[in-house]
Amino acid sequence: MDLILWMAWKPKAENPKPYEGELPFISILLAVRNEVHTVNYALNSLEKLDYPDDKYEVLMGDDGSTDGTTKILKEWDKETNNFFYIPIDKKIAHLDAKANVLEQLAEKSKGEYMMITDGDVEVPSSWLMKQLACWKDGAGIQSGFTIIKAKDFFSSMQMIDWSLALGMVKIVSGWKIPVTGVGNNMMVSREAYDKVGGYKNIPFSVTEDFALFQAVAKQGYRYQQLANEDSLVRTFATRGFWNLMNQRKRWMAGAMKLPPFMLTLLIFQAFYYPAMLALIFVNPFVAIPLFGLKITLQSLFINKILERLNQYVPLSNLFIFEFYSGFISIALLFYYILPLPVKWKGRKFAKG
Repeated sequence: MDLILWMAWKPKAENPKPYEGELPFISILLAVRNEVHTVNYALNSLEKLDYPDDKYEVLMGDDGSTDGTTKILKEWDKETNNFFYIPIDKKIAHLDAKANVLEQLAEKSKGEYMMITDGDVEVPSSWLMKQLACWKDGAGIQSGFTIIKAKDFFSSMQMIDWSLALGMVKIVSGWKIPVTGVGNNMMVSREAYDKVGGYKNIPFSVTEDFALFQAVAKQGYRYQQLANEDSLVRTFATRGFWNLMNQRKRWMAGAMKLPPFMLTLLIFQAFYYPAMLALIFVNPFVAIPLFGLKITLQSLFINKILERLNQYVPLSNLFIFEFYSGFISIALLFYYILPLPVKWKGRKFAKG
């Protein structure tokens, strides 16, 4: 699989031309819950967008925060003209968590396009303009790249992991296979959102970005995964091993609904490491060269992605990542099958 990805990656410019024409009104939907330590980073970056203030709004949906986040959001509402605090104190139909917040924000929004992001990210000033420049006729939804801020070993490994995963999404989307969108860096047209009936017409999922993406793609709209620095969003790493396991378990719940081709690849990748360990004991002279080839091709692929995004990690980290990835993959196989609910931001959800 790494050989296929390495050969398939072609870093062509997605749209080198700036957006032309009258700028549309854009609604930024920000679902926030207990993010007192990060939300100001997100709001400060959204205030500095290279986009006219009267052409965009930021709808800040407060999903029952209890840590001081509410005070911050209210202050932004009071001190700015286009940032609006919206308390989320009810549930719509079958919805919960972020999907419930986004549906209520979408109902209040005025934009021709909606940008969906989170309260723990930083967006570049060029974010909206680049998303618009890359938007294609007939499109309904598109995602930009999201990268982890690498500050230590654990966050550096997560940065590489996200880059690899979204690089795979980039290639497969280019093959016209609908995979998923990135829930903290996603653009959807009002037309497409209304066509699918919004979140209230989509079965609830703990991976709400995946559910919306799949619903829009099924309506025949075009989609794409971007990979450029101007639409690159930066987010904080997940802290702690068990929080990471919960995050990945939530993602796997959505992955189980992927198209058969992608699901087969993910299952193959999940069982690769146990199979490789077994092969090392059976025939190390075959296993070790294969393992080395995988590390080399995977490192080359990730390096190509990071070059496209104008990012850098030491080559030694790319080598170490293979062992980190193997450990996380094996641990997740066992953690996923445990009859435990998915935990996210202080709430529990059934797996699925």
